Amino acid sequence: MMPSQELKRYRYFAGLPDSVLDGIAAISILRQFKAGDRLLEEGAPAKQLLIVKSGQVDIIYRLGDGREVTAESAVGGDVIAWSALLEPYKLTASGVGTKDGELISIEGEHLRQMCDLDAWLGFQLMTEVARGLRDRLTGLRVQLAAAK
Repeated sequence: MMPSQELKRYRYFAGLPDSVLDGIAAISILRQFKAGDRLLEEGAPAKQLLIVKSGQVDIIYRLGDGREVTAESAVGGDVIAWSALLEPYKLTASGVGTKDGELISIEGEHLRQMCDLDAWLGFQLMTEVARGLRDRLTGLRVQLAAAK
């Protein structure tokens, strides 16, 4: 379990009441990782929502021909493994640590149950996840345009 006040530092949780933060903190742990650690594997079950607290994680997509390409680098405050909140709860990308760091790991099934019981919480979290995905897609567009 991690301190609930720690979660307030992240935009996903900044406006949540302390009672809700306490519940999320109870299903959260800190995980250390090293550069080179493969943290996520595309296609695997998405069991935890992860927030990069420190360090850097490259988000990697597998192309149809088997090649892997780095789509972006997630850094402090970025959410990865958002698939833990969305059916079919499978990771859509891989993740490899490129700088030693720490992740906040939130148990996906319990977080989904909390959202089911509190529609306002679910809406707040999904709005923030959608913003993060929008930003990721914008970054990919810029990257593709620069590659032309």
